[in-house]
Amino acid sequence: MVAWAGCSGPDHPAQQDAVLIRTDRQTVTIAQFERAFEAARIAYSDDRSTDPQVIENARLRLLNQMTEEVIIDRRAHELGIVLDESELEASIQAIKKDYPEDEFEQMLLESAIPYSLWKDRLRVRLLMEKVVDRELVQPVDITAADIEAYYKAHEEEFAVKGDSAPEMDLKHHIVEQLRLEKVEAAYPQWMEGLRARYDVEINWELWEQSQRPGGGSAGQGKDWKR
Repeated sequence: MVAWAGCSGPDHPAQQDAVLIRTDRQTVTIAQFERAFEAARIAYSDDRSTDPQVIENARLRLLNQMTEEVIIDRRAHELGIVLDESELEASIQAIKKDYPEDEFEQMLLESAIPYSLWKDRLRVRLLMEKVVDRELVQPVDITAADIEAYYKAHEEEFAVKGDSAPEMDLKHHIVEQLRLEKVEAAYPQWMEGLRARYDVEINWELWEQSQRPGGGSAGQGKDWKR
């Protein structure tokens, strides 16, 4: 994680406030992106994390992820979907209960991730899950023929588990796996439709500046593209 410390974004205050992603109701600044990236970098702990290409790819993945978050937030607003504070707190407590007392906060402290940032990222993820559930999960229709076809395709695998897995548990597993596969298959086209629906833009000039050591200068000419 320390190896990522040199991979920071723009240092100039003006550029920290510069908008990287925007819609008609929300913006993401370059500073918000860099903070999210610093939180995400904990996932990279092996020697590859020092490879500039790995770092560049990770940053690009996060840019795409945060763009999708903005798009889904826009969709949530349109659908009237909100995340209550009580829902957020319940999820936080559910996560914390898997850790011994104070160990969760200590883990964040050792990772140099502010609790407020972690909480904000969790809030975004939970809202996304609610929208995806409404738009993609609930409409999924799984028929008896789907279940039978899936079972036949994985019959050898299920034969091994047969003695230990009750029939109802096996059916539940198949239904959940089919639902997951159908949602994953539908997601790209759904997202493509939302991208076309909403006016979401990325400041690619600012993005290129952020990729350079020190981040360059803020600049006045913005290369905004959808």
